[in-house]
Amino acid sequence: MLFTDHLPKSTLFRLRPHSSPAAETTNLLFVYGTLMRGMERADFLDNPDKASFAGPATAAGRLYDVGAFPGMIESSGGEQVHGELHQVHDPEIFFETLDLIQGYWPDQPARSLYIRKIIPVTAAQGEARAWSYILNLPVSGLTLIPSGDFRLYQPAAHWLED
Repeated sequence: MLFTDHLPKSTLFRLRPHSSPAAETTNLLFVYGTLMRGMERADFLDNPDKASFAGPATAAGRLYDVGAFPGMIESSGGEQVHGELHQVHDPEIFFETLDLIQGYWPDQPARSLYIRKIIPVTAAQGEARAWSYILNLPVSGLTLIPSGDFRLYQPAAHWLED
């Protein structure tokens, strides 16, 4: 059972007419880095007109240090990335802005730092599907964040040092 099963589908999930699985969309967003509460860019999501915090969540993947922020890649090896789930109130406008911040150009994915896609996530209430930004760079040469939790890694991040 998905934790979103008890919520009205009209508020969380929309499928385009004559949709296929590729046309799936959702109002949920999984964040794992500087957009999390208490982090450097948290104010972007800390606006009740834009989004509501839905709780902590995890996703299957590996987390890497990309510099001043992390990047997640998907993985089926049992590793987990720890983050937060947020419900976005106006996805079209919201993602237009966040895509720019995240360096994602839907029409030019090869030039994008991240690719925005829907991934399975696990929250305390159960399973859900949420948008997230997946790193679109080779990870060779990047430092793996073994805990999968950017908050735990943050104090040792090199960009915080003087």
